[in-house]
Amino acid sequence: MRKLLLSMLALILGAGAGLLLGWFVWPAVVTDRPPAQLRADWKDEAVWMAAQAFAYDRDLSAAIDRLQPLGSDDLGSLVLAQAQRALAANWPRSQITHLARLAAALGARSPQTDPYLTP
Repeated sequence: MRKLLLSMLALILGAGAGLLLGWFVWPAVVTDRPPAQLRADWKDEAVWMAAQAFAYDRDLSAAIDRLQPLGSDDLGSLVLAQAQRALAANWPRSQITHLARLAAALGARSPQTDPYLTP
């Protein structure tokens, strides 16, 4: 019984010391990263949000401002690639439409996404 109590005490003390060290002595340092250094899935999320905003306000200059920090030289191709991935993943038609319309507004079209440009 005494061995079990000592083991539990050691576990509690170890966990407490680990939390103390992790939170106060050597806390994690959070650094700001530019959007161009985001993982691919987070970039895709940013493109999707820009497409949603464009569907709502039809402001191409605002959409370009939203997409430029992602670090792509060809924003139309960036959005078109996402639209094609959305097609391959069977996203809902409305989401593919938003992406296809933003890509077309940026000058990028493909035969696969052209049917989504008309209402």
